[in-house]
Amino acid sequence: MKFIDRKVIKGKAYYYLQFRGHSKNLGSFLPTNLKEELLKFFYTVAKKEFDNLPPEIKKHFRFGSLETLEKLHYLYIVLKHDLWKELYDNFYDELIRLFTYHSNRSEGSKVTKKEIDKFSASKTKFPKTKTDKEIFNSFLAFNYVLSDKMKWTMKSIKHIHALLLDEIDPLIAGKWKNENNFAPGNQLTVDYKKVHKEVKKLLQWLKNEFKRSVYPPELALKFYCRFEYIHPFLDGNGRVGRILLNAILHRFDYPPVIFFSENKQQHSVAIQQALVGRWTKIYKHFLLQVKKTNSSLFNKIL
Repeated sequence: MKFIDRKVIKGKAYYYLQFRGHSKNLGSFLPTNLKEELLKFFYTVAKKEFDNLPPEIKKHFRFGSLETLEKLHYLYIVLKHDLWKELYDNFYDELIRLFTYHSNRSEGSKVTKKEIDKFSASKTKFPKTKTDKEIFNSFLAFNYVLSDKMKWTMKSIKHIHALLLDEIDPLIAGKWKNENNFAPGNQLTVDYKKVHKEVKKLLQWLKNEFKRSVYPPELALKFYCRFEYIHPFLDGNGRVGRILLNAILHRFDYPPVIFFSENKQQHSVAIQQALVGRWTKIYKHFLLQVKKTNSSLFNKIL
């Protein structure tokens, strides 16, 4: 069973909780409160791992609760245990609905949370209206990046965009921009003629970073801000970028983050600051959104 090891010592069996060098003896029998024991064990692991984080990481994320993020990181890992399968499935269902609502609202969508919940609860899951299609497309795109089908290639990124805008804006769906555009705040973006080259460079940089011991939330944020600067599509860049940011977090077993639409202005300013080398605001903003995501998702299921 995942995270549980059985050892025979002098003819007697013992059970241990095991995870990346951390261990706890459960005794000769598995306890009846195994779920509770697993949670306690992983909270202990989270505390130890937080204490061992490099000083520069704690310095970068000094504004906000970095310790909360690390607790959620290990909680997210333990929730993948078979003991929590139903709860984990419910968690992801609510996550995708809430993510779709806030991510799309941040881009000017008028879709309501009630409409998203209604479509999600429908048995057919067949989009009948443009609103349904917008919701359906977001579900498809988010599920795609969390699946084994996701590859960090230009083809995958264009596919995510195509999934989002399929039958909504078919003329630009899955296609690099063919004219220059601006990011929120009138931020100048990469010239459309250089998009292919810049996305290729960004993906190569990311693959190199995957091989190093880079703190995953920091890596995800740096990728996201660089992606936003390139702004490779005529529309939908924010939605694609936020989906990709969560794909990086997911790759390293960090919990998903929702950037709430009511904090859109702070979000835009934080990205602009990051693009000129001032990363404090985006780190602080990220931890604030992690805290709000925790209140909206994790606190509801535990």
